[in-house]
Amino acid sequence: MDSTAIVARVGEQQITMHDLLGAERRLRRFQQDQSDRELLQPFIDRELLLLEARKANLDTAVTVQQTLDRIRRRQLAEKVHREVTHTVSVTDAEIRQHFVDNGLDQKREVRASHILVDRPEDLKAIMHRLDAGEAFADLSRELSLDAPTAAKGGDLGFWQEEDARKSAFVQRFIGVEVGQLAAPYKNARGMFHLVKVTEHRLLGFERQVNQMRRVLQRQKKRARWAEYLVEERDRFELTVDPESLAFLLDEGRLAVYRVPPIKTAGQPRILARHREGEISLGDYLEMLRDTSMKDRPRAVDSTAVAQYIEQETMQRVILPIVAERKGWHQDEDVAAYLDEKRNQAMVEMLRRTIAEDPYLTEDVRYAYYENHQPDFLEPERVFFEGGLVESTREAEQVLERLRQGERLPGIMKAYPAFSEQWRTYDVFHFTTSRSDASHGARWAKAVELVRKLQPGEIGGPLELPFEDDAMGYLIVQALAVLPARVLDYHDPLVQDTVRRLTRDEYRKEITGSFYSYLEDLRQQYATSVVVYDNVLTTAEQYR
Repeated sequence: MDSTAIVARVGEQQITMHDLLGAERRLRRFQQDQSDRELLQPFIDRELLLLEARKANLDTAVTVQQTLDRIRRRQLAEKVHREVTHTVSVTDAEIRQHFVDNGLDQKREVRASHILVDRPEDLKAIMHRLDAGEAFADLSRELSLDAPTAAKGGDLGFWQEEDARKSAFVQRFIGVEVGQLAAPYKNARGMFHLVKVTEHRLLGFERQVNQMRRVLQRQKKRARWAEYLVEERDRFELTVDPESLAFLLDEGRLAVYRVPPIKTAGQPRILARHREGEISLGDYLEMLRDTSMKDRPRAVDSTAVAQYIEQETMQRVILPIVAERKGWHQDEDVAAYLDEKRNQAMVEMLRRTIAEDPYLTEDVRYAYYENHQPDFLEPERVFFEGGLVESTREAEQVLERLRQGERLPGIMKAYPAFSEQWRTYDVFHFTTSRSDASHGARWAKAVELVRKLQPGEIGGPLELPFEDDAMGYLIVQALAVLPARVLDYHDPLVQDTVRRLTRDEYRKEITGSFYSYLEDLRQQYATSVVVYDNVLTTAEQYR
């Protein structure tokens, strides 16, 4: 049936059956007993709020425009990705080749049965009975505490290698031969599984074809996208300024949360250039603030930082330009998405203006900040850099070059990586309020050594044990001590935190104020709202 049937109007705006059923799918798992009329009310309320937001010209508000600009850039970059990769296809021949090349023609699944008991002595008794010739399935029916499988002689069905990667239980028997027992497995509840493998069988081509097609499709799309990004990077002549990068890495030695402490005066410095413009150090800091901690590059890793600059410039600047020049920003899917996000931003700003701001005044927020200074205290931090080598001879060479005035980052470029897990050079910091032992046995030694050094002083070599009985030798140089300080009230992190916490304190008042305002709007616009009950009552036919 046609789900575009109109169930309500608010002024000139229409609410369709499609809107209503979409809300039902999203909400019914949380609110099981809502009537169709109750599902409709939030749509009506939203349109009323939008009427007021437009009347207040919130679509032109700076906050709304900034929010929409970020969303727009991201959406346009995603649009380019869709347009570039949607034509990628996979042939049957490629799937067949993948099937053979990756050994999937030999991929098997394993069928197993088990007996579940709660005591180790029960396992021993079962083993004796198996040795005496009793059937595993019969013992499972008699003794297993897992009733559903016991009724089937302990049968657990078939399992694949993918299951073993997710489950220690499956790992225990996935490689066992048919007819053999796996080593007993103790589960998280302290119970014991005795597992017997009863069958191996090949998966075959047809059972894997859809998964192989998806895998190859993802691989080819990734390859096409990577190729396209290189093409556009070169076409836009995107380059990172080497001197600014060196400055950024040097500042990064004192980074906290992977954000270099670049002073305001240095932020206009140009970090990268492209055919359409430039990226400053200030722009880079803004990129970092918009990126989660785990996705930020290590502040002293030249390769990671340069890649991040290129990646973010492509996503935030160049790809949106590409989309606009191809006219993709006018496509219906993009325009509809951005209209929806604009409406959301306007409604949110109206809610904050009407319900939050009267309570979360500047005086209230600043008083909270003043009364909770310990919550905004950055502890004293000690920064040091370290070089890790494999022998005392190499360590002495590094120390001698340091004494001659060379810098540790440059020195360590001459030495191979200590291991796949441990970098040859890195910068570290610790807070003086933590005990050395809290850093772990290995790095507690380094922290203990650095505590005795003044900025600029050299220490080591410090012998450190690593995996497989390997020994490493650490040379350290103290960089700086940043004293404890209370974060400034105007720091964006402080502003966000203060607003969130004061909002929690006034949650009841804010909620009451908002719903009171909403009720006033319902009364004010009562004559502008029309609900077509004759259509609404047919909703069941669309489900």
